[in-house]
Formats: sequence, C-alpha cells, structure tokens
Amino acid sequence: MILYILYLSISPILWIILLIVSLFNKKINTRWKNYKKLLNKSLNKIELTNKKILLFHAASNGELEQIKPIIRNINREKYFIILTTSSPSSIGHMPINEIDSYCYQAFDFPWSVNSFFKKVKPENYIITRHDIWPNHIVLSKKYSTNIFLINANLPHSSKRLFPIIKYIYKYLFKKFNLVYTVSENMKNKLSELIDIQKIKIIGDTRFDQINHRYKTNKQTLPSNFMETKNILFGSIEHKDLGIIFNAIDNDFIKQNNIKLIFVPHEPSDELILSIEKKLAHLKIKSLLLSNPEYEINTDALIVDKVGILADIYKYSLISYIGCGFGKGVHNVIEPAIYGNIICFGPNYHILNEATEMINKKLAYLVNNPSDLLDVLKLINKEDKLTQHSKNIKRYLETKFDTSSIIIKQILNDEN
Repeated sequence: MILYILYLSISPILWIILLIVSLFNKKINTRWKNYKKLLNKSLNKIELTNKKILLFHAASNGELEQIKPIIRNINREKYFIILTTSSPSSIGHMPINEIDSYCYQAFDFPWSVNSFFKKVKPENYIITRHDIWPNHIVLSKKYSTNIFLINANLPHSSKRLFPIIKYIYKYLFKKFNLVYTVSENMKNKLSELIDIQKIKIIGDTRFDQINHRYKTNKQTLPSNFMETKNILFGSIEHKDLGIIFNAIDNDFIKQNNIKLIFVPHEPSDELILSIEKKLAHLKIKSLLLSNPEYEINTDALIVDKVGILADIYKYSLISYIGCGFGKGVHNVIEPAIYGNIICFGPNYHILNEATEMINKKLAYLVNNPSDLLDVLKLINKEDKLTQHSKNIKRYLETKFDTSSIIIKQILNDEN
C-alpha cells in the first residue's frame, strides 16, 4: 500500500516525462492523440446499450490473438464487449465483427484511469498474459469491477520477483478474483505473488486461436513456393542471422530443390537488406513478397509484411523460430499445428510450451550453426517428417478448448 501511494505521488512527474517522450516517440504520440477520440466513440455506444459490460485488455498483437478465442465464446446478445490495447499497431487488427467497441488503454495516471472506469463501468475486467498497471487494478475495484488474468506467465527472470517490485505485485494481485495459468509449474511460480487459492490451471487460449487460424487459413504465396520443400526462418532478428547463414549450404539447397522463406520479427529496411546481402553472398536469388514480379527461378522469399507469419507455416516442413538468442523465442505453436519440425535458440524458457516441446523431444535446441544444419537436413527424411507431424499434432490436441471453459467460469463467477 505504501509503495502504491508513492507511485501515486510521482504521477504528475511521470505525466510530464511521458508528454516529453511523446514528442519523439511515434507510437506514444499516436496513442496520446487518439485516446479520447476512440474512447468517446466507445462511450457513445455504451450509452445506447443495456447489456453487461465486459472489458478486455490486450497489450499488443500477441495478446490480442490470445483474447480473440475467448471473445468468440461470448453471448453477444447479453454482453457488450469493449477491447483496449496499448499498441497503435493493434488498432488495425481489432476483431471488429466480434466486439462492440475498442479504444486505447488509458495511460496509468490516476485521473485518467478513474475517469475511464467511472464512465465505462465494466462488470468484468479481463487481462491476458502480464500487462498489469497499478491504477487500473486499484481503481477498477473502486467501481466494483471483477478482475481476471488469463494465460498468466511468470518467467524465472521476471523483474516482478525483485524485492521491492515483488511487494507491489503482491498488493495488486490481492485484488484479482481469479488467475488462470497453463501448468502446475507455472502455478508454483505464480504462488510467490498470488494466493494459491486464486490460481487455476486451465491451459493457454493461444492454442484455440491458432487452431482457428489453421482452419480458416487462406494465405497464399508465390506459386513457386507453394509446391516445394520449404524451410522457414520465422520471427528472426539480427542475432539469428549468424547462426542461420553459417548453417545454410547452397549446394544442399540446390541439389534438393529446397526453397527458403525468411520472415523478420520486425521487417525493417536494415534487417531486410542484411538478409538480401547474405543470400547474395551465398549466390541464392531472393525476392520480396511485396514485389509484384515474382521470378520462377528464385530460391528465397523475404516476407516484408506483418501479421501473416502464422499462416505461412502452412507451406513449410521445417521452421527455425527466431529471437532465441535474444530476449526469448517467439511463438512455437504456430508452426507446430502444421506439423513442422521446429527448432530454436537457447532462450526458450519464457514459453511454457517451448519447454514442454523440448522435454518431450518435439522440438530441437539450436546452440550453434552445426545444430541448425543437422535439423535442416531432416527435410529429406520423409519417415522422420511424417512421424514428427503425427507426434506434435497429438500433443496439440490436448491443448484445445481452453477458451470456452475460461469464459464460462468467469461469467458464472462474476458475482
């Protein structure tokens, strides 16, 4: 409580700092300028409804994907759904046909947050993963809002376990009604911050969303990449390039009619140019997905578009998942649902499913180019590919239907 009061006392200073930062940060500036406009649109709709208000929050696109399967299980005749986000890039990916309104999350200043909850008056506030802000939690309770956290995650290196910060989060988590997490191991970790009676092991809604995308996938690629043996390097960053390009054997690629697909985590001009140069050095001809003049004899495709990686795995047999040599490996479920052989770098412990896949020998750990080359060569072993595909799909089948269970419990527990 004392730490929260201290946080409140420095709010005016934080407001000034954020205002200055917004002058130089495009994302913060966009959110700052458009917050009231989007909120007012939502409030106009809320005034016209007599439904119960459900507030969902997704920090950015990854969290947004986790919330979508929950929303699809809600009775729209009974509930009004408002969805907030912190990221301007998520605004263009809102599931507008499955919600009633959306806006930016209020910056975590007491006056902004109090005004938001006073006007919106949600009965339930549902957050996914870890985007928890002190004023949002404390002040939502002032208006008798029930608070739930789904897909709760706490990596062993989380700053939330640091001595002072730990006490802040213990205080905040006391205000949650329930916290849903993915495994017994994660429940034990979370119990350092949360009353264990409030934690339920239920699974991860991302599996349901990925299954939904799998069933509705209509993504296509240039024709010469749709009927070949493809190796995909997804969510890659600069730290992955050394491993990847020291493992690629041009002779092996040519002799086996293999094509390569590169999907940067963030398709910056700098990263794309670096990939192009390294491919040219190996005498591998590449093209950009945005290039309308596809060349039949091209052996490498660089995807310079965001939001379609999950669907492109449909066309690959082996996938290297990036950022495992940086802050942590990215989504490993997306290639798994297509039966891909999966590999990634050593920083994978932030994802429970990545850890499970390694332990169950459903994924390969890459520590160096030699490890990666060994995995890439599996592309010619059809028996291995077939058996792996069966094993990993069997693993995924145990993970589905979490979303419907969670929302039924939340709506039943709302009193």
